[in-house]
Amino acid sequence: MKKYIGIMVLTALLSLTGCGIEVEDISYTSTDSTAEQTTEAAVVETTAETIAESESQSEIAADTATPETNPTTEAEIATVTQTEPPTEPATTVKETTAASPNEIFALNGPLGRHQGVEEFDNAKFAASFGAGDFIKNADGTFTLTTMIYRYEMFSGEDIQSLKVGDTIWCLGKNVAVETIEVLDSGLIIVNGGIENGGRYFKTDENGLYFESGMNDRHSYYEIGENTYTLSADFVFTDNSDMDNPKTYTAEELMSLLTYDTHFVNSNTIVETSNGVVTAIVRNYIP
Repeated sequence: MKKYIGIMVLTALLSLTGCGIEVEDISYTSTDSTAEQTTEAAVVETTAETIAESESQSEIAADTATPETNPTTEAEIATVTQTEPPTEPATTVKETTAASPNEIFALNGPLGRHQGVEEFDNAKFAASFGAGDFIKNADGTFTLTTMIYRYEMFSGEDIQSLKVGDTIWCLGKNVAVETIEVLDSGLIIVNGGIENGGRYFKTDENGLYFESGMNDRHSYYEIGENTYTLSADFVFTDNSDMDNPKTYTAEELMSLLTYDTHFVNSNTIVETSNGVVTAIVRNYIP
C-alpha cells in the first residue's frame, strides 16, 4: 500500500513537473508573441503616426506653398522692373574704304577713239595753213589744204568723279592726281593748275570736259591733213583785231596770205559742209 501510494505521489510529481515545463514553454511563447505583437503594434502605430504627420505636413506645405508662376511673365516683369545703368548714346561709325585708283582716258585723242579726216566733212575744227596751202585753180575755184586738229574730250562722269590717287591721260601723257579743286564756275583744277604744272578742265555745252590752257586755249592734237574746195559763197572773217573785224572773199584771202600767214590751231576755225569749206574765222588770241 505504501509502495503504491509512493508510486502515485511520484507520478503526480512527475506530472506536475511536466506541466510546469509546458506551462513555462507556453508562458515563454506567449510572452514572445505578446512582445512581437506589442512591437508590431508599436511599429504600426509609429508608421501610422509618421504617415499622418507626413500627410499633415504635406497638407500644410500645400496650403502655404507659393503658386507656380509663368517664367515668361517673371522675365517680363524683371525686364520692366530691372534698373540698368545708363549707357552712352550709340554712335554710328561709317567705315571708309579707300577706293582703287582709276585711269581716266579721253573719249578721243591719241589714246582714245581714232578719228579720220573724213569725219570732218561737216564740222567746225581748228586748223593751220600757210600761203602755199591756198591755191586758185584754172577754173577759178579755190582749194585749201589744211591740217585738222581736235582737242580731247572727257566724260563728265569721269571728270566729276576724279579723286586723289587717280591717273588722267592728257595727250598721251599720264598725270597723277595729287590735288583737286572745284570752283563755283565749274572749273576743275588738278595739281594746282597750269601755273603749278597741273591741269584745268572745263565743260562744254554738251556736258563733256576738255583740258583748257592759258587764255582758254584748248590742248589740240593732229587728226591729219586734208584738201577741200571752197564754196562759191565762201567768207573769211578776221577777228584778230577786236576793234576792227573784217570779212574777205576767197580772192582777198589769197592776197592777204602773201604777207600774213598767222593761221594756227589756236586762232583759226574752218567750217565745212558736205566736204566743202564754207567759212574760215580767225580770232583774237592774247
